[in-house]
This record gives sequence, C-alpha cells and structure tokens, in this order.
Amino acid sequence: MSALSGFVLVLLGFGFLIFVHELGHFLAAKWAGIRADGFAIGMGPCVASYRRGVGLCFGSADAKVVRLHGKRPIEMTDAERERHGLGETEYSLRALPLGGYVRMLGQEDGNPEATSDDARSFSKAPIPKRAVVILAGITANLALAIVLFLVAFLAGVRFPAATVGFVVPGSPAATARPADPSKPVGLQPGDEIVAIDGDETRTFVDLRVAAAMARPETELSIEVKRGSELLTYTAMPAREPRSGLLSIGVDPARSSALTDVRDSRADVARMLARLEGDGAAGGAWDRLGIGGGARITSVNGAAVSTYAELEQAARASGGAPMRMTWITESGAEAVTELAPRPEFQALRAAGTATVDAGLIGLAPLARVLEFAEGSLNTGALRAGDVFLRLGEGGGALEGPRVSQLMAYFRAHPGETIKALVLRDGGEAEVALQTDREGRVGIYLEGAWDLPRLAHTVDAVEAAGGSADSGDAGGAITSRDTPARALAAMPLGSVVSVDGEPVADFNELRARIVARAKAHAGDSPLALRIGLRDATPGATAHEVGATLAAEDLASLRTLGHAFPIPETFFDPQFTVLTANGNPLTAISMGFRQTVVMVEQVFLTIDRVARGSVGADQLQGPVGILHTGTKVADEGFMYIVFFLALISVNLAVVNLLPIPIADGGLFVFLMYEKFAGRPPSVGFQNAAALAGIALVACLFLFTFYNDLARLFGG
Repeated sequence: MSALSGFVLVLLGFGFLIFVHELGHFLAAKWAGIRADGFAIGMGPCVASYRRGVGLCFGSADAKVVRLHGKRPIEMTDAERERHGLGETEYSLRALPLGGYVRMLGQEDGNPEATSDDARSFSKAPIPKRAVVILAGITANLALAIVLFLVAFLAGVRFPAATVGFVVPGSPAATARPADPSKPVGLQPGDEIVAIDGDETRTFVDLRVAAAMARPETELSIEVKRGSELLTYTAMPAREPRSGLLSIGVDPARSSALTDVRDSRADVARMLARLEGDGAAGGAWDRLGIGGGARITSVNGAAVSTYAELEQAARASGGAPMRMTWITESGAEAVTELAPRPEFQALRAAGTATVDAGLIGLAPLARVLEFAEGSLNTGALRAGDVFLRLGEGGGALEGPRVSQLMAYFRAHPGETIKALVLRDGGEAEVALQTDREGRVGIYLEGAWDLPRLAHTVDAVEAAGGSADSGDAGGAITSRDTPARALAAMPLGSVVSVDGEPVADFNELRARIVARAKAHAGDSPLALRIGLRDATPGATAHEVGATLAAEDLASLRTLGHAFPIPETFFDPQFTVLTANGNPLTAISMGFRQTVVMVEQVFLTIDRVARGSVGADQLQGPVGILHTGTKVADEGFMYIVFFLALISVNLAVVNLLPIPIADGGLFVFLMYEKFAGRPPSVGFQNAAALAGIALVACLFLFTFYNDLARLFGG
C-alpha cells in the first residue's frame, strides 16, 4: 500500500508539472490578448467542464454549445460568442491525470496548417508576444522548480554524505595521485570529499554525478578533507560495469542503522536469517524485533554510531564474539552476540578489472548465497550450491572463481549453460539460463568452509611509481603470487601448511597469517603447502612457496571484519537545509535550479560523446518507478524529486525539436529575421520528423524502463 500511495503521489505530481507548464502558456496567452479557447487539466476524454454561459456540466461544454447554436465556440467570432453569452475559454477536467493543454486560436501542436485570420489568433499576434507565450511554459517549470527546492530546503532534505566508506580495490579512487608527494596514494575510508574540479560537493549524489558527467579521458581534481588536513588528489574516472557510468569507485560511508528502504527490507530479513546460526543472544532476530530500522548503539560496551566504528570493533575483537546492543525500530533494547568474519586478501588478477578474495593467490570456489528477485534460475539452483564446472567440452571452465563465473555468464547472454555443482555432499548437473545481459540472478560468496580450490590467481596487479615522481598509482605493474609456484590444479584441495593439517580456507588463513606475523622482518618466508588434486583417491604432496615482502605486509594487515556487510546499513546522512531562513532557501533553490539545468545539458553532451550510455535514459515509466522508490523516503524527497523533473521538463522543451517549445521558438526567430514564417510544407515535414523523433525516444526509453523493471 505504501508503494501504491507513493506511485499515486508521484503520478499526480508528474501531472502537476505538466499542468504548470501549460498554465504558463495559458496565462501568457491571456496577457498577449490571444484567444485561448480551452484549458484542460489532464488528458484524454473530458469528464467535466465549465464555460461561462453554459455552466458546469458532465462531458464537454462545447458539445452543448454545438447542440444549441450549431457550431463550436472556437468557430465563432468574439462578437458572435458574446451575443450568445458564451465565455472565451472552456475549462475541462480530463480522465487521465497527466498534465493538461491549452487550445489557442490559430495554433495547434504538430499541425502548422491550423492557422486563423482572426485578429486575436496566435499567428496574428506580434512576434515578441508570441515568443513570450512559447517560452512561458519553460519559465513556469523553472519557477516551479525554484519554489519546490525552496520548500524542500526550508524543511531540510537528507542525502548520503559525501564521505568515503568503501574504496573498490584497483579503482581510480584507490590509485588516485596526491598533489603532496608525502601523502599516501589513493582515497581512504573516512575521507570527506569537499569539491571536485572546484565545484562544491555537498552530498554523495554530487560526487557520483560529477564522476558520471566527467569529460571522457579527462582527470578529475578531488579535494579531500582528511582529519584536519585538506588534500588534493587526481583520478581518471573509469566506466563501472554494473551501471555503465563513469565512476571513481567509492561507496558512501555507512551508519550503524540497518536500512529500512522498502526495496531492501526482504534482503535485510534474509541476511539476518542467515546469521541466526551464529547466535542471537536471547532468541531469533525477529523475536527480538531486530530488522530494517534497528540501530546498533554499542559493541562490547563501547558506543558506536557509524559502520566504521563497527569495523574498528571487529578488528579489535581479535576474532572473539562481539556483544552488540541494539535499539529496535519500536524503541526497545535488544542484545545479540556475533563472531566477526576473517578478512582475506583482495586479489586483482593482472590484466583484468576483476578482484577476488583469497590468500597468496589461492581462491575458493563460488557458492550460491541467494537469488535476486525475478531470477531465471530459482528452479535450477539452490542456495548453498558450489560451482565445480561451467560449460561442456573444450570450452568448459573447471573450478571458476567468483569473477570468472560472472565473466563467463556475461560472455554468454541469452543462452542455456550446463553446469556441475556440489550439492548436499554430491555432484549435480544443472542447466542455467542467462538473460540478455548475461545475468543469472544469483548472489555469490566464497566457499570458505571447504578446502577445495578454484583457479589460482598467478599474477596480481600492483601500483608502481612514486608520489614524488608524479606517476603514483599511474604505472601499473604485475607480480607473481606464491600460488604460481604451487601449480595448484582447479578443484584440488589444500590439506596442510608446514605439516599442520587444514580443513578449510579459514584454517588455511589462520595458519599462514600466524606465520607471517611471527616471521621477523621482510626477508622471504618459505612455506610448505600440502595439496591433493581432484583425482579420486589421489595422495597429498607438499610444494614449496615463498612469501615475499609484499605478501608478508599484506598478510600482516589481515584482521577481522564486521559480519554484516555494510550494504545492509543506511548511509551517513547530511541534511541540505536553509535552517528556516527563507532568503537562504530562495538562494539555495535558485542555485540548485541553475546546477540542474547545467547537468541536463551536460547529460545530453555526455550521451552524444558516449561517456553516458543511451540506455541510462529514462522515460515516463522509469521516472514514475524511480519516484515511487523516492516516495518511500518521505514527502520532502518527493518535493525535491519533482523539482528535478520540473527542470528536466523545462530543458527538454527548450531543445530545438520542431514540436517542442524550442522548435517553435526557432521558427519564430526565422520569421523575425526572414520577414515571413517557414513554408507550411517545411513546417509539416519538420513536425512529422519531430513526432517521429519523439516517438522513437519514447519507445526507446519505454523499452529501457521495462528492461530495468523486468530484466533486473
């Protein structure tokens, strides 16, 4: 019901924006003395109407006028209409609450031949007055945007703060170059982004938009506040595979409150259900009232309010269970106990853009964690299945890592793929279906509780250069991992480290990390790893591996992480507010409107340049869907969202498309300088081209919208 109410609110709001646009045209036409025969709220069949001399009636008042006087009011002269006691304008309510329209004498969108010789027709009005009428709709939308932004800023609107929470390994943010050579390469969790290319960054949305709208192959200058220092970094945005947009590779900093966004509630519930086996002291999570909206207030007696503090508590735990105090959504207090999860190395395979979790180049097999909504493979796979093989024959992929698995799916869109999985202690053959984007609708995790190996990462990328040479993070080198010397076969197992048996990856990690921390200095450390290949009945054998200084340094930093992933927590928020000052709110509203106009034009430019894919464009269905999700955040979010759409509506109407206001204005300027309007034939051809262009854009965005909604 909340989704339905949000949809209705956004639908009515969207219609209101179009209504305001048409109201601008209508009021300007009245001011210019142009005869406005009709003003409609909504589109489609007429439900009710009013015209002076006819009164309020169901259906169109014009139909009643035709029955009484034999012709429509627009076909009458002013004198004739006044003689019959009829008002100039029919005000009507239409069946579909999607905006409205103005019917002016001598002007019809898409029909250049609908002219009139009446002195009060649109075509007989002076060019300056016609220009005012044409631009009045755009002006009305921009003015409305300022007002809506003003209202939102007076009340205050929450947005994710422009604070770095997670830096994607190997991303532009991770390899960003500092202006000060004494500072470390890369952005760090906790960094506050204050400006990008000199433009103030007030929210994380500003940060993402600045990266997405960056000029292709152009570096960004990023100003960062780190503690009391103000630092400057340079990074080249890269296209993010998931969204197709340019990005620097950071996620927002998180709070200690579980997200309560409507679309994420089911995910939070499933995540908590998986953790129940780790022990919720006092009973199951749902009995304790812990779910979306619940907030962790302390860990082992120390107060916490951010996810960074939860991570610090997990690191300080040394692997011991953490006792956490929660405040549930109802305000009750609950206590749970959870063990932190061991950290593994982030292995970025040389020559790729993928990162896998593992240890010294050894990686676990991939396990099905859960299914995405609408997954095509809920009947073929089960949660807990571990992938042993993909494909058949010479093209089969044995023991795929998580990244290899996803790359294989993406390379086979819209196909049926045979797979072999480990299920309930045995092996099972399954047939998987990929969608048109090569997705299978599953979430994956490493099978850390097994000793079996996926493909090893034999070489990893490392940032070369130095900050003082000006190429810090820019020169990428590769180096062999210790796993290369092991020559481990996919689907084989690790059985020992220096003669001590290991049962799974977690024990393997514990043994290797303990040896790395006990080893003095950075001199190479030799290990003997016991392996057994996948052949039934094979005997184990030991292979030597050497840990270099880089390996030792990485292993020594491994600790323990908080067991609940940060994506399940709300971001840290900042509030955009005028603090109740109307003048400040007006200034903020005007500034935000100007910024949004710039961004819309910038988006068009970036689509033309190819740095923003055309598949990112949204039509009415996508706008309504997005608005429905926004509505879940509160009424002020709807107000802010409608202000954004109002700006977009104004800018799109300003484009020189023949049937848009911008196209009509171009024709008007031609008439001003040529002394005559374009020929009717040319206007007809231009109108048809404009209608075809708009129809194609509508169909394209409609397809995009449906693909997002039903294709994942």
